[in-house]
Amino acid sequence: MFVEKKHLPRRTFLRGAGVCLGLPLLEAMVPALTAEKLTAAAPVRRLGFVIYPLGVDQDRWRPAGEGANFQFSEALAPLAPHRGKMVVMSGLSSDPDRSKAGFHDRALASFLTGVEPAKGKVQVGISVDQLAARTLGKDTPFASLELSTENNNGGAAHVGPVFKSATTPLPFEYNPRRVFERLFGEGGRIDPVAAAARDAADRSSLDSVTERIAELKLRLGAADRRKLDEYVESIRDVERRIQVAAQKRPMDLPAMARPAGAPDSWPEHVKLMFDLQTLAVQADLTRVWTFMYAREATSINYPHLGISMGHHEISHHNFEKDKLDALAKINVDQSRLFAYFLSKLDAIKEGGSTLLDHSLILYGSNLSVPTSHSQRDLPIILAGGAAGRIAGGRYLKFPGDETPLTNLYLTMLDKVGVPTEKLGDSTGRLNRLEV
Repeated sequence: MFVEKKHLPRRTFLRGAGVCLGLPLLEAMVPALTAEKLTAAAPVRRLGFVIYPLGVDQDRWRPAGEGANFQFSEALAPLAPHRGKMVVMSGLSSDPDRSKAGFHDRALASFLTGVEPAKGKVQVGISVDQLAARTLGKDTPFASLELSTENNNGGAAHVGPVFKSATTPLPFEYNPRRVFERLFGEGGRIDPVAAAARDAADRSSLDSVTERIAELKLRLGAADRRKLDEYVESIRDVERRIQVAAQKRPMDLPAMARPAGAPDSWPEHVKLMFDLQTLAVQADLTRVWTFMYAREATSINYPHLGISMGHHEISHHNFEKDKLDALAKINVDQSRLFAYFLSKLDAIKEGGSTLLDHSLILYGSNLSVPTSHSQRDLPIILAGGAAGRIAGGRYLKFPGDETPLTNLYLTMLDKVGVPTEKLGDSTGRLNRLEV
């Protein structure tokens, strides 16, 4: 429905991390806007990565059949309602140097980069999400979000898979309360009141800090000046967020109170993080995000599934039946939770489509057979439509296990308007995803 004469306030903001965050446009908020103009406008495209640790029971993960006639496996059955908006894939690998033995930190570091990590130091390569964030993040207050349900920061198996540069891994936030405050401010609820005044105050504070840094640099040596330059870069990112927020137009968001913290129940923790991701995407606070169900080599257990063993212990199953059965149960539960997220995105209308239709989300694990730390023939699903650029409802088998996962990433970057010629060990694009 298009409203020709009603005009709601354009400058309504939310507060987050000390800056004011704007919200995207509702059709009813712009007067005299015609259907033809909205149709002609290019829809926003978004790129997400949802990663679960420690692989799958492949026999119960792989679908039967191929192409459009595939049948869902036991592990993927919860995703059946979204069949038409997803592509299941097998045969892709993230193993840049096959002469080296697989291990957790190696598998995680190369999953989004396609680069073999250097031994003994942080030296990998920029990850696919951060390549997208350089372009898609110019129009949002947050260039990207990195979220998890466990602490991923510090220690080899605790480092996340996201790298802003070859030597700069990005930290992951696992506390939903802190995620909420970062996105929407420290109030108890999402509240746009008085946000414009806070915006002006933040601008004034940043101007003052920048001026004092310029004076200080005159009295420092080269090494300290470089450190200050890095600090100034972070300040400029805050300034960019404020500028982007000032150009945003408002929209109504669902009422949501600030979480008290992480729920005791792991499934509820995952759902809460998915709720926050949905709000961030709906509000156009970010168009790029990465979410890890848990840290690499996690030892969490699953009492809601009747499983008392830790996940890491289960993953080193040596093909023992009881552990494979437990892993299969976990895989089903992981799919059920991802289906929850897809349903939320698909329920939110955007133009003549939905948020899911305008998004492109990779769902998968950085290991296939966890007992051998294998990075070959990974379990991968691509969900969403990238605004009509991906044809769903198919199972694609790539022969053997030689096709780099980064080839898929190049194709995904193309689909969201960030064409890239090379990423890690890529050798080309995957043409079979074409509509």
